Amino acid sequence: MTTTQDQRPAAVAEPSRRRAWTVLAVVVACSVVVFLDKALLGLVAQPLKQELHLSSAEFGSISGASYLLFGITCLVVGFLADRISPRWVLLACGLMWALGQVPALFAVTGGVLFASRLAVGAAEGPAQPMSHVTAYSWFPNHRRGLPASLITSGAAIAKIAFAPVVTLIIVAFGWRAGFVTVGLLALVWSAAWLAVGKMGPYSTASEIAAAAPAERVPWRRFLFSGTFIGALLAYFTQGALAAVIFTWLPSYFQHGLGFSAAVSGSLFGLPSAMAIVALLAVGAVSDRMLRRGVRSRVARGLFGGACLVLAGLVLCLLPWVHSPVLAVITLMIGYGVSTTVQTVSNPVVAEIVPPGQRAGALGVLTALGTSAGVLSPIFTGKLLDVAETPQAGYTLAFLVFGGLVAFGGLCFALLVNPERDVRRIAR
Repeated sequence: MTTTQDQRPAAVAEPSRRRAWTVLAVVVACSVVVFLDKALLGLVAQPLKQELHLSSAEFGSISGASYLLFGITCLVVGFLADRISPRWVLLACGLMWALGQVPALFAVTGGVLFASRLAVGAAEGPAQPMSHVTAYSWFPNHRRGLPASLITSGAAIAKIAFAPVVTLIIVAFGWRAGFVTVGLLALVWSAAWLAVGKMGPYSTASEIAAAAPAERVPWRRFLFSGTFIGALLAYFTQGALAAVIFTWLPSYFQHGLGFSAAVSGSLFGLPSAMAIVALLAVGAVSDRMLRRGVRSRVARGLFGGACLVLAGLVLCLLPWVHSPVLAVITLMIGYGVSTTVQTVSNPVVAEIVPPGQRAGALGVLTALGTSAGVLSPIFTGKLLDVAETPQAGYTLAFLVFGGLVAFGGLCFALLVNPERDVRRIAR
């Protein structure tokens, strides 16, 4: 059975530091491509809506299509992970991201675009849990917070480094050029992954071979543990917010705060700048506490939950912030800190299950946690359609989802206790 300290078995060779960080860098690049694709709809929202004559609610449903098959493929691949190498799963995903952009190039109705997003979302589903499984195969438990933070930082890197460039391409060549750009980046990443992608010595197979006879526990024990439920609630509530951010944030900057389209695309990355700082800080602090002997209940559960509560409460202030500059700063802090959920939720779930069930466990967490993204963009679109002003609709949405994030953080702090659940699950 895994333990919360997850000491390295003697038979597992120490990995090359250089190789470990090289593979991690390409895994982070995978996250960049995935989240750039998610951000793409937000960047093309206004010209796309105008050309295809879509209401805000209809556009929200197109964004939500990315999440319809996301969870299903995530679950299926997660449970088959002990039979299929994550290396080949991620390569197939990269190629599908590229091919999935093609229908968008010829879309003349919302239905064609809906189908395109459905296909791309299905390919993106397995990427996140398989990225974490691959990264964890190169690092022991007490050093997994930082890799988890860096993978999650892919969303921030996508919006800071790539979103402004894609925005300029869209402004210059039209919204369809954005899909071409993301498709080409997916192909480049696939080639890089084929060249360097490999599982490390802490992989599921290595850990099982080096440890005692492989254990498996009934899934009901894991799924109904306090740690999993707390992680799921936090993941779900932050996932709802993230889908709204990716879909509507550039439009909020443009129509709610009055910035131009080009400036809005550039500002899109600012909340993610704070996310990078928060992710690296929380990951480093939690890892350091664990190395000093602090229980995971405190280092990840209480600390991570407190960060999420703070993030949600900050976002709840937006309806009363009327300065565009202060509104951007509020979003930077609130959304940026909320992204730390993956820095703590993925590692605590990985702690409480045997190595052979880790990929499936992370697949279940990701599938259920991201399912909120199906409805939250549509809900926000309906708020915008009935609001008196665009700004009123956007700020009401941030109030609702900020409150949800605070609730998820509270549940995380109260329920997550890996040390307790490892003992209960092992019975």
